[in-house]
Amino acid sequence: MVSIETPAPVSKFPVRLFSITYAATDALLFEFRSHDGWTLPLAPPGAHIDVHLPNGLVRPYSLVSTSPYVIAVKREAAGRGGSAWLHDHARVGMDFEIGSPRNVFPLQENAAETVLLAGGIGITPIYAMFQELERQGRKVALHYWCRSPEHALFRAELEDRIDVTLHYSDRGTRSSVAAIVAATGLQAELYCCGPERMLADFFLATSDRPPEHVHVERFNAPALAPPAAGFMVSLARTGVELAIEPGRTILEILIEAGIDVAYSCEQGMCGACETKVAAGSPLHRDSFRTPEEHDRLGTVMVCCAGSRSARLVLAL
Repeated sequence: MVSIETPAPVSKFPVRLFSITYAATDALLFEFRSHDGWTLPLAPPGAHIDVHLPNGLVRPYSLVSTSPYVIAVKREAAGRGGSAWLHDHARVGMDFEIGSPRNVFPLQENAAETVLLAGGIGITPIYAMFQELERQGRKVALHYWCRSPEHALFRAELEDRIDVTLHYSDRGTRSSVAAIVAATGLQAELYCCGPERMLADFFLATSDRPPEHVHVERFNAPALAPPAAGFMVSLARTGVELAIEPGRTILEILIEAGIDVAYSCEQGMCGACETKVAAGSPLHRDSFRTPEEHDRLGTVMVCCAGSRSARLVLAL
C-alpha cells in the first residue's frame, strides 16, 4: 500500500521544456531541464512532480526519467484539461514551474522478487521501477496491458524481453491480472498502476496476500461528489473562520479566502493538500490514506473531505 509518511512541503522551481517526443498513439514525452544552472533534485523510481501550467491548472505526472525530468502524458478527451493543454499548447522552449519530486509509490529495491503490472499510461512509474531493478540485476517481471502495439509506450525497449510480457487486447493476448497474481509467490513485491477496473481486479486478486507486499498507485480517483453537508472551518494560527457551504470543498473556500495551501490533483489521490487537524472529526473521502491512517496521523485532505462535526480546526 502507499507509504504513510507525511508528505514534505512542496516547493516550486523553474524549468524549461527542452523536447517533446512522440511516445505512442495519443501519448507524448515531455522533457524538462533547468535553464539557470540549478541541478534538479534527485527522485527515486515511482516519484512524481506537479506541473504548474500557464492556464492555472496544476497536474501531477510520474517521472519516467529524473536526469533530465521526463514525463509521459496521454491525451484524455474526457479529462480535466491538463493533458489537452500540454498536447495542444506546450512548445519547446516554454518556461514552467514544477514542484519538488514526491514519492507516494516507493519501490522496495532489495526485494528478492518483484512483479510489476501496468495498464495504459500507468506504465510511466512502473517503467522507472523496471529500469532501476534491471540496473541492479534484481529478479523482476513486468506485465503491461494496452489496447494495441501502437498504444504501447516504450514498446521498442520492452519488446522481445524475456522478463516482459505485453498484453494486447486487439490481438487476444490479454491475460488476466488474477492469473498472474496467482502464479506469483506470496513473498514477492507486487506493484500495480492502471485504470480503475484493472486496480479493482488487482485488489481482489491480492486480498489474501500480506498487505505490506501489495502496492498501488492511481492515476484517476473514483468520482466523488462534493460534501453534501455544510460545516465551519477554523484556522488555528490566524483565527480565521470559514463557512464550508454544502456542495463546496474546504480547498475551494481556502483558495477563495487567499489562504496559501498546497494542492495538486484535487481528487484525493496525491497527498499534496494533506493538512493537520487540531480539533474536530473529519469525514475522510480520499484514496491516498485509509481513515485509520488519517486518524492516527491527525491529518485530512482538504480537497475532498467533509466533516462529521459542526466545526473543524485546521493547523493553518
